[in-house]
Amino acid sequence: MDIELLKTFLEVNKTRHFGKASDNLCVTQAAVSARVRLLEEHLGVPLFTRARNNIQLTTEGERLIPHAESVLLSWSRAKQEVALKKELKLQLNVGTTIDLWHFILGERLGLFRSSFPELALKLDVYSPQELSRLIEEGVIDLALTFEPPRLPNLNTKAIDTMKLVLVSANSNKSLKEALKELIYIDWGTTFSMFYASRFPDANTAPLSTNTANIAEHHIKSHGGSAYLPTSCLNDGELFSVQNAPSHSRKIYACYSNSSAVIADFDQIIDLLSR
Repeated sequence: MDIELLKTFLEVNKTRHFGKASDNLCVTQAAVSARVRLLEEHLGVPLFTRARNNIQLTTEGERLIPHAESVLLSWSRAKQEVALKKELKLQLNVGTTIDLWHFILGERLGLFRSSFPELALKLDVYSPQELSRLIEEGVIDLALTFEPPRLPNLNTKAIDTMKLVLVSANSNKSLKEALKELIYIDWGTTFSMFYASRFPDANTAPLSTNTANIAEHHIKSHGGSAYLPTSCLNDGELFSVQNAPSHSRKIYACYSNSSAVIADFDQIIDLLSR
């Protein structure tokens, strides 16, 4: 199957507009329509319902999305590995979450690259659900996450611990005041259990998010409080709230026994660990 058919399908899904998809792909609108029809013919099912100014995925189209994304990621990886320069031994595909990258792993990237000059590193950010799927499908070699997927033939090692503390832009904020203006961050199931047990009478937070740097930016710009990693206290703009309980989350490295770079994982994980 032509890889461009899947690219076009995903672009139409993203834009929900054949004209916008054609602009983004730098082809004519007729070409976009023809590619979608050809893909539908290959699969024998309709992928979109088409009405004026209303393009929606069919049930079959919804089911195709993760497979199309996986094929394109695998194709991208194949092209990169074939084109590796002579001085690069292997391609290492790493996936993590936005908050782990922002608060923990970003500062370690320079050391990692200097320690493994023979590796061509591809680092991408995904949701926890995407990480589980991509490590299972072999699209990524190494997943760095709070909640390791429970999959056969998957090695999982704890490499670090992230301590979460209640912070505010006001150094004198009391715990009671901080809870009234709390921005609730979804740090996963164990954090939800911690929060519910420590603050059973807390009201619903006026703002909630699954991305911690959104909360960090909001607190610095407009005030409020949130549970954030202790590393966010380093710039002197945020302060820990006195007498607030803390919570720790382990960070895990996950990799498959079938990975092409498994021989190097002990060194890689040692470097990432603290």
